Amino acid sequence: MLERLADVDWARITHAYGPATDVPDMIRDLCAADPDQREKARWHLYGTIFHQGTRYEATAHAVPFLLEVLADPEAPDKGELVLLLTAIAIGYDAYWLPDGIPIAEHRRTAEGGATLLAAAPHPGDDEFDEEDGDAAYVEALTAQEQESMLAHVAVAAHEAVRRGVPLFRALLAHDDPGVRAASAYALGWFPEDAEGSIPALAALAALHPSDEDGALAATAVVSMGLLGAAPPFDDPRPLVRWATAVAQARVHGMAAGQEAFDELRFWTTEAGRDERIPFLDGDLVGYATLVLDRG
Repeated sequence: MLERLADVDWARITHAYGPATDVPDMIRDLCAADPDQREKARWHLYGTIFHQGTRYEATAHAVPFLLEVLADPEAPDKGELVLLLTAIAIGYDAYWLPDGIPIAEHRRTAEGGATLLAAAPHPGDDEFDEEDGDAAYVEALTAQEQESMLAHVAVAAHEAVRRGVPLFRALLAHDDPGVRAASAYALGWFPEDAEGSIPALAALAALHPSDEDGALAATAVVSMGLLGAAPPFDDPRPLVRWATAVAQARVHGMAAGQEAFDELRFWTTEAGRDERIPFLDGDLVGYATLVLDRG
């Protein structure tokens, strides 16, 4: 497992703190027997290839190996790994909610960015500054060129994670509710794959026996809304009603109907937080408020 890590010239690509030579060991440590070692590896990955929401050239290169770890039936901490991959794909979800990620727009912005990144000085080049990296090169670009290059890096990360969509769908059947919830959350951020993901999410939302209060179903329903599908109000569980209102408002806007907006207004009066629902770290009130403010 992970033999191909050596095929990447990590010394020639960078993350938040310079050459990405430490990334292979971080990824290997995700498989360690010691849970503290695995947690430390995730923490370092968040801090290097996803530093404060920023993705780097090394980020997209790391993703195939993260997916390889996730696909291993024996790999631990699958839910945490799915959440890391989702963060890599989108940054912070608060950037995009309640409307979802405009990936087609980002692809247009990223046009030409790959060429600009390839022309940038890399570690080992005479023009690469050990202290400032490629800062001088970036500062010499126009604002539009800078935006294009940064968009390319972010889109490359999103596209790399997108290759894991079939795996995320498969993990909806995992025996750990946390893994199922993380996977349902992840699927909502890949609108180009909605056709296959919506039925899988709808099936998860309908599984009542293992989801008594509806936290898992609510996560699936919100993702369905981000992908363009909104179920009716036919589930009485409060968390699912919240999610249904969010999804209907996302899909139908002001035409969602009185029931949806009454439900959302109700939630703005509650002290609602449920961290089992990954969106906005479980801030149900904040999400309902975002939806109402958009309307």
